[in-house]
Amino acid sequence: MTRLICVSSGKGGVGKTTVTANLGAALTKFGADTIILDANLTNPNLGFHIGIPLYPTTLHDVLKGDAHITEAMYIHDSGLRVVPAGLSVEDLRDTTPDNLSDVLLDAVGEPDFVLVDSAAGLGQESISAVEASDEVLVVTNPNLPAVTDALKTVDIAEETGTQVTGVILNKIKDHDAELSKEEVESMIGYEVMMEIPEHQKVEEALAKKKPVVHHEPDHHVAERFNVIAADVAGLEYEPQIGGKGIITRLLEKFR
Repeated sequence: MTRLICVSSGKGGVGKTTVTANLGAALTKFGADTIILDANLTNPNLGFHIGIPLYPTTLHDVLKGDAHITEAMYIHDSGLRVVPAGLSVEDLRDTTPDNLSDVLLDAVGEPDFVLVDSAAGLGQESISAVEASDEVLVVTNPNLPAVTDALKTVDIAEETGTQVTGVILNKIKDHDAELSKEEVESMIGYEVMMEIPEHQKVEEALAKKKPVVHHEPDHHVAERFNVIAADVAGLEYEPQIGGKGIITRLLEKFR
C-alpha cells in the first residue's frame, strides 16, 4: 500500500527539500519503490537537489490537465522517481493546487512511498499538500520562529486528519542559543525522529546536484537520513561508520 507523506515546515529555508530528496534517495537505496514530487508550485527547487532541473513535462502540466502524472515522472540513475515542477513564470499561469489530491491518487498503487515536498509558508499550496497526503513529516530548525511555524503546520495536519509521522530537527549549529530537542518536542507535541547538523557536505551535495546520501554516502550526515528512512519504512538498520555504530556516533559531537 502506497504511503503518501508530505514533507512540510510552515517556514521557508528550514531544509525540507533537502530532507525530501535525501529521504527519497535513502528509501530507494533500501529497495523501496519511491516517488518524490515537488508541490512547491511558485518556487520549486526539488529538481536541483536531484539533478533534473529542466524537463519538458512537469507537475504544472499535470495540474493543468495537459498531461498524466506518469508523463511528468522521471527516473533517476538510482531508481528514484521524480516529479518536478515547472520553473518558468509561464508555468504559474492557470495553475492551482486545487486538484493536487486527484493527481496524487493517480500515483497511488505501485510505489511504496510518494514524498510530497510542500511549499514554504502556510498558504493554500502548503495546506493542499498536507490535506492531500496521508502523513506529514515536519521539518524545523532549533529556533522559535521555525518551531512556531512548525506548530501551525501540525495544527493544520490535525485539523485535516493527516497523521503527523514525526519531526526532523534540521540545521543544528550546536550553540547555546538553540532550542534543545526536548524543548522542541515539548512545544510541538511530537517526537523528534532525528537531529541533523548544518554541515558543509550538504552544501557540497547541492552544488553537485546530488542528495548527500549519494554524494558522501559514508558521512554521518548521510547516515542520519538513512536512519530516518529506516525508521519511516520500519526497517532494522545498524550502519557502521569508521568502525563505530550509528548510535555511538549520534552521541558524539556533530563535527
